[in-house]
Amino acid sequence: MQTRRENKQGRLVLLPPVEQFIPCDHRLRRLHRALDLSFVHETVRDKYCQDNGRPSVDPEVVVRLFLLQAIEGIGQVRELLRQVQVNLAYRWFIGYELDEEIPDHSTLSKALDRFGEAVFNQVFVRSIAQCQQSGLIEGKVLHVDATTIRADIDRDRVNQAKSSDPDARYGHFPGGDLEPGYKQQTVVDDRSRVIVGLDVVSADRLEGHSMVSVVDSATEHLGFAPEVVCADAGYGSGENRAEFESRGVRLVSPPKKVQLLEGGKYFTVADFIYDESRDVFVCPSGSLLRNVGGVLGRPKVRQYAAMRSVCRRCQLKARCTKSSRRQLKVSLHYGALHRLRADSRTESFRALYRRRAPVIEGIFAEAKQWHGLHRAWRRGLSKMRIQCLLIAAVLNFKRLVASLSPLFGFKETLSTLVNAIGRIPGIIRRFCRGILIEDELQLA
Repeated sequence: MQTRRENKQGRLVLLPPVEQFIPCDHRLRRLHRALDLSFVHETVRDKYCQDNGRPSVDPEVVVRLFLLQAIEGIGQVRELLRQVQVNLAYRWFIGYELDEEIPDHSTLSKALDRFGEAVFNQVFVRSIAQCQQSGLIEGKVLHVDATTIRADIDRDRVNQAKSSDPDARYGHFPGGDLEPGYKQQTVVDDRSRVIVGLDVVSADRLEGHSMVSVVDSATEHLGFAPEVVCADAGYGSGENRAEFESRGVRLVSPPKKVQLLEGGKYFTVADFIYDESRDVFVCPSGSLLRNVGGVLGRPKVRQYAAMRSVCRRCQLKARCTKSSRRQLKVSLHYGALHRLRADSRTESFRALYRRRAPVIEGIFAEAKQWHGLHRAWRRGLSKMRIQCLLIAAVLNFKRLVASLSPLFGFKETLSTLVNAIGRIPGIIRRFCRGILIEDELQLA
């Protein structure tokens, strides 16, 4: 017989705890087991009055809500809270029962201004530490790259006096588009794909200039320096090579190509041999070009020149220069650049470089497609950094949880078994009580 269900919701129902509705293998339950936010209260203690005023929303709840935003890639706080209102798993994750009122969106915005970057940086740093303690991070080979993030601002408001986002700048996005935004520079472990360092700057900044500092931050997080740092051609400068050499680190980054002079009509700097011990260049005819000083307005450039008398009678002058003598302008770190070019021709260099794109480009794709890194949620450099730190921490926790999932499954099975064993005495007592009652009825 066909029936129609009446939508009756006026009954009083006693429900079990929210936790019982969350499957044992739910991703938030697995994350909760690995997440330790016990440090939050102490970190933000000086941001609250401890003996006066209205009770605040628990700071750990605030951090968990922002982590949820990064986990689900929800750009707007209002939408995040709407989802938390109806989603049992989200309520359980922040520790709220069904009848508890969810915090207002303004409370979260004010808490973000109150906390600043420190607490979220701690979440990120601790995610690295937990991954390292679990044995995930090898740390021998690190990959460095940068990705652009579209700012939440109209194009015509960039760098204006009354701009809603005074820190956003124009930068080149995939496809060659010039858009306002930011740039996240990221350091990733080769083996585990754990993010071990990051920095956020405006989109107009050249990432190659801050490469060493972001790798140094990763070294500080790990407690040791890597053996190899891989990056794309934007990082392949003599300065970076020299800095990493001083740290005993090998830079695997394609060096900049030598520029041809008038379409290849004249010898390039690559046709000259650099003798670093004497700080001279040897030209194709065997003559020396000596250091004659710097270049006006270019403090990181040196100039080398041959003698006019030698160039005048050189048989190769027509292929070398049309001036009275040949001159070369090179960077202060040309020796390091020369060694980088030589290293780039080795098979080990090529093998290491081939590992770069699948690792770090995959990280960016994951962060943008699933966790909201494609666009800024809020305005200002500080809040952009918070967003990047949260997403990076979530990605790290995903790696950690995946590595610990079998252990978690074993713990759940063991817990279920222990609970079942604990219920056996009660079952036996009820069974025996039932037999006694039956006997009494028969006797009656």
